[in-house]
Amino acid sequence: MTLFHHRIRKVCDTARTALLGALVLLPLSGMAALERLDDDAMAGVSGAGLALALDDFRWLVKPTSYFEQVGSDPTGGTVFQRGDLRWYGVNISGAGTTGFHWDENGSNGFGTSCDASTLACPRGGLIADFSPHDNPYVLRAFSPQGIAYDGTLLNQDPSNPDKTIYEYVAPTNQPNYTLSFWGEIEVGRSGDNTNLSVGTGDILKSQTIIRGNAAGSVFRLFQFTQPGNETFALMYHSHLRGDFRFSAAQDISAPSDVVGLPVRFDGNEGLHFKNVEAYVPLGQLYYQALILDSVPANDGNFTLEVPRLRDPSVPHGNALNAAMEHFYSFAVAESADAGYITARVALLANTPGSNLGAYQAIVGSTNLPDSYNTTHGYSRWGDWFPCRGVGCPAVPVTEPVSRNEYNDTSDGIFFRKCTSCANIPAFAYMLTGADVRAGSTTYHCPGGSNCGDFTPRGGQGNTGDRYYRGATSCTASSGTDYKCGYGGTYNLSASTSALTTTNPSSLIGFPNAGTPTVISTDVVNIGDSRAEGLQVNYLKFTSLGVN
Repeated sequence: MTLFHHRIRKVCDTARTALLGALVLLPLSGMAALERLDDDAMAGVSGAGLALALDDFRWLVKPTSYFEQVGSDPTGGTVFQRGDLRWYGVNISGAGTTGFHWDENGSNGFGTSCDASTLACPRGGLIADFSPHDNPYVLRAFSPQGIAYDGTLLNQDPSNPDKTIYEYVAPTNQPNYTLSFWGEIEVGRSGDNTNLSVGTGDILKSQTIIRGNAAGSVFRLFQFTQPGNETFALMYHSHLRGDFRFSAAQDISAPSDVVGLPVRFDGNEGLHFKNVEAYVPLGQLYYQALILDSVPANDGNFTLEVPRLRDPSVPHGNALNAAMEHFYSFAVAESADAGYITARVALLANTPGSNLGAYQAIVGSTNLPDSYNTTHGYSRWGDWFPCRGVGCPAVPVTEPVSRNEYNDTSDGIFFRKCTSCANIPAFAYMLTGADVRAGSTTYHCPGGSNCGDFTPRGGQGNTGDRYYRGATSCTASSGTDYKCGYGGTYNLSASTSALTTTNPSSLIGFPNAGTPTVISTDVVNIGDSRAEGLQVNYLKFTSLGVN
């Protein structure tokens, strides 16, 4: 059972732009039904698309209704057990204050009340401006300019286009909302799936909650232009931002392992990602696509593929590779680290206070391709990211800036224990940072001032290759030398046998100085992480059935 709450405004195409017409609903209060659009109503509509405007919107699937993926029975001599997956109660709702759990208790008839402004609450109220009339979802036929797989320019004449596409575009800006579901992983089921209460295996229940939005995402259908492969194609540019939580601990007040029975989950436990922003472009218009195909001699199996950007057997400069060279790299040889230079210029171009010219003077004057922000993705988990090196802003005196505390719950990636669980004994060793490009010898010390000018032992197979300090021992109890590497440190001029084994946790002085103890905490924050300049060059997924 699905509930809709909405109020739709009529959309007028007064600017003769992207709208073919409007999906119009009667302004009803509470629950309302979509108005049927028949041929007569559509006959008088002109323009270039359909706009879907949704106010006071909420989508709620009943907590016992589910999607299911059924595992295959093991074959041959494998000892693996069949695994079934079910996803219940899919929800898109407001991220305000009023919310409730999936357990179907409470005076509101939905579930136990909770604060929907937190990641402890899976379902909320109405979304006031999910897609307002002046920034709606748009479905339209369109003929934008672009470049074909062989480098040919397309749709240069707007009155006589070469290719037409169909696209579904999300609003450019949206309020945060909650997307959530709870699920079951069942392993070792012996009964069929027509009656889940019979033949039940081992069950793990979990919940997934995302508070954010997907504004700016776009889905397109078009004809692929690769010679010999002019086929129906898809592309999806996903732009997701917000906070994410995955947890499995149930509230101890009413736990249950009964199949299909909704429960309340603990308000704290789980893996959290705060301040996430991820832009992932799967496919590019006309010349890179998501292609669905069947698997030969395997009925029912399929492949989902993003073809290679260029033919690796064809030299640079050939027309076949023109699209890749134009959109994905600078006009420099691949041996000159074209991808690295591109990503570095992009970082500086998007960092306030940077000096892009200083870096360009080293690598040669070059500019970021206009399409870079469309063709290259990124994934940012946490909002702290230091720009270091030529062209970056000066390092503040109070550096590190906004680095997460070990128990920070406002940013980054962290694990959190359940309410009734014991604290987590935690300690993280400091790692060496290295530039892994061929021929590079740039290493970054994990702390202190005793690194010196030396060649690390990396690649020689020695214990502790990736962990080092310039100090000869780890006995200092203050200053910078106590920040030793994994298992202690070693004298860089000594033999491998001179490695020390002092546990750095005994030197931190927390919670008891001088004893080999670790931090006792209810939260373990492992910091922020970023992947910039993500280029999808080739991707292929193949389904594999039991045969």
